[in-house]
Amino acid sequence: MNKTNKINNETRVEKSATVSKWRPSNLLEAPDPRPGMKQRWIATMVLGQETPTNVAKRLREGWQPRDIKTVKDGQHFPTIEHGKFVGCIGIEGMVLCEMPEAMVTQRNEYYAKMTESLMTSVAQDINRVESPGQPIQRSYKSSVTRGGYKE
Repeated sequence: MNKTNKINNETRVEKSATVSKWRPSNLLEAPDPRPGMKQRWIATMVLGQETPTNVAKRLREGWQPRDIKTVKDGQHFPTIEHGKFVGCIGIEGMVLCEMPEAMVTQRNEYYAKMTESLMTSVAQDINRVESPGQPIQRSYKSSVTRGGYKE
């Protein structure tokens, strides 16, 4: 074995040693959000049927489809090649959308206030129908599930 082949083989071994750990593919893998932006996937189709109402609602909320041109060179993500969202990041009836962080914060505060108002209303309704001899037990608990597994 000559010296050149030995050097090439050593370099190849070094490169293969730096390979990252295997992980399952992620269908909805997305680029990192741009500074000052939040992003989420919006469904454009469900079970092969378009969902224009869902898309229109999200666009009115302020979500905008993320163009593939906003991603750094060298990064590859699935791109929609036909229809309304041509050139945007998307896959399997989903399109990646983004919104400024300030708007997301305002949106979340709005929904938190709405939830608080509804819970206050529920508590008032319970108080109205509750009798002293038979108090209604209250337990407000929620859980989050993702992919069918409880967190």
